[in-house]
Amino acid sequence: MDKDCKKNTTASTSGQTDKKPGASGLVFAITEGHAANTS
Repeated sequence: MDKDCKKNTTASTSGQTDKKPGASGLVFAITEGHAANTS
C-alpha cells in the first residue's frame, strides 16, 4: 500500500511538472503566431 501511494504521488507530481512546460510551450507558440501575423 505504502509503495503504491508513493508511486501515485510521484506520477501526479511529474504529471503536473510536465504540464507546466507544455503550457509554456503552447503559449510561446501562440505568441510566435501572433508576432508573425502582426509583422
